Amino acid sequence: MGKRKHNTDRISAISMLIFSALFLWQLKYIHSPLDVIFPRTILLGMMTLSIILLVKSIVKPDPGSLKDIFDIKNRGKVAAGILGIFLWLILIPFIGFAVASVLALIVLSIFLGTELDRAPMKLVSTVVVASVIVFLIYYFFSEFMEVQLPKGILF
Repeated sequence: MGKRKHNTDRISAISMLIFSALFLWQLKYIHSPLDVIFPRTILLGMMTLSIILLVKSIVKPDPGSLKDIFDIKNRGKVAAGILGIFLWLILIPFIGFAVASVLALIVLSIFLGTELDRAPMKLVSTVVVASVIVFLIYYFFSEFMEVQLPKGILF
């Protein structure tokens, strides 16, 4: 008996529609109209793209998107990535967004990378790139968008 193939485009589109709808529904608890503009725009964009992907998966499905979703080659890395994201979310209130994000990027880059990515010079570049990326995101949101990012005991 062969394994059943699933259309991963359709599954992704439906998942993102549900995710976007839940977060869009949560925006009703934000009372300031200016605080809602950015998240609503992003969520409506995500919903629009999800609907386009869903229609495409029905009208003209991509043969490459038909896969057995439970037969993942790197199942351990996927699980570690999901666990890493949850740990990052848990650490943010304690050590702050900036420090938690730099640590998460470094650890996930090292863990999910190849053996060559663990060479000493690659590790230095990983730390520098992760720090620069987080600094730019932090600066953009805190200074330009005036969004207060979570601060912890470290920063």
